[in-house]
Amino acid sequence: MAERLKARLLDKDKLADLVVGPDAYRDLPRILQAVQEGGGGSAEAMNVALSLEETYSDVLPLRRGGGPSAFVSIMRGCNNM
Repeated sequence: MAERLKARLLDKDKLADLVVGPDAYRDLPRILQAVQEGGGGSAEAMNVALSLEETYSDVLPLRRGGGPSAFVSIMRGCNNM
């Protein structure tokens, strides 16, 4: 959905400050900094490219205690169900 609606979400309807796909987790610090600084526009606040090589094998869960927490669902692909 983000790939299809990215321009509308960021520019036309201004419903989101950033649009990030599941393979952009390594690019999140740069995207968040660009949004916080108010720089650039939609090109800097968006990364929806999918990688054919990404396996997430080096991503380890990290839990920090003492504050609010939540799970974020990340899904690759869609079966339209």
